[in-house]
Amino acid sequence: MAERPTEFSEALAAEICRRLADGELLCDICRPARMPSRDTVRRWQSENGPFRDRYAAARDQQADALAEEAIGIARNADADTVAVCRLQIDTIKWLTAKIAPRRYGEKVVPDATVKVSIGDAIEKGRERVGRMREGGS
Repeated sequence: MAERPTEFSEALAAEICRRLADGELLCDICRPARMPSRDTVRRWQSENGPFRDRYAAARDQQADALAEEAIGIARNADADTVAVCRLQIDTIKWLTAKIAPRRYGEKVVPDATVKVSIGDAIEKGRERVGRMREGGS
């Protein structure tokens, strides 16, 4: 039985990135014995800058492919499959938010409401003017 590849291979790296970009999961890509293990792929990422960059781009494209898959699942749902479809879509939403948080993560809107009374603002202004007259800031 042949051992899994451990040395970097341009052909395998290209296949991994292509399949990731198509929406496949790394665990599925690495399952066949002809493919490197996930640990090997992680080592390639840490040791090979160009591969790391291509892998990151493929992950970004993977999020888009998964989002499209979720839409397909939703379009094909019916009354009998809606619960299963909802679980699949929620899982895909979670993963895409982790892979590409800027595009698929929850948008956090900071609450910038500041409540200041007019009296407080006038008092703070008087204090500041007093400090400026005394030579402070």
